Amino acid sequence: MNDWGIAALERAIEGLKCETAVHICYGYGIKANTDWKKTLGSEWRQYEEIFPKLQKSNIDIISLECQNSRVPMDLIELIRGKKVMVGAIDVATNTIETPEEVADTLRKALQFVDADKLYPCTNCGMTPLSRRVARGKLNALSAGAEIVRRELLAK
Repeated sequence: MNDWGIAALERAIEGLKCETAVHICYGYGIKANTDWKKTLGSEWRQYEEIFPKLQKSNIDIISLECQNSRVPMDLIELIRGKKVMVGAIDVATNTIETPEEVADTLRKALQFVDADKLYPCTNCGMTPLSRRVARGKLNALSAGAEIVRRELLAK
């Protein structure tokens, strides 16, 4: 995202009195996206360029896709101070995560996001999933978040 992208986001939120968020999607489904992602290697480090700019922006919340993404989790350190929606549910598969898998993703993120700024969520929308799978994934998200919440309260 070049400077014009940040300028466009700033313009979009101008005058708003509510919290604002931007979702960074790594793309699904269409051949052009899947082919492009194959060229990016084992780690998607282009976020190193975007995150410092987003950290300085007026956007309140950054929504990231962390489950089965190749974005190194430690890059989240570059947006420390922002609220971060941590995608702990992969919406590109019908496999339902376990609560412990969700908790593991959240624990990793907590190394780089303060607990009061971490918002567990799905990677993206769940429209392509069946209702049964979507409910299972949401139940796992809730249960995994509860595991981590209990751990944080016990400290």
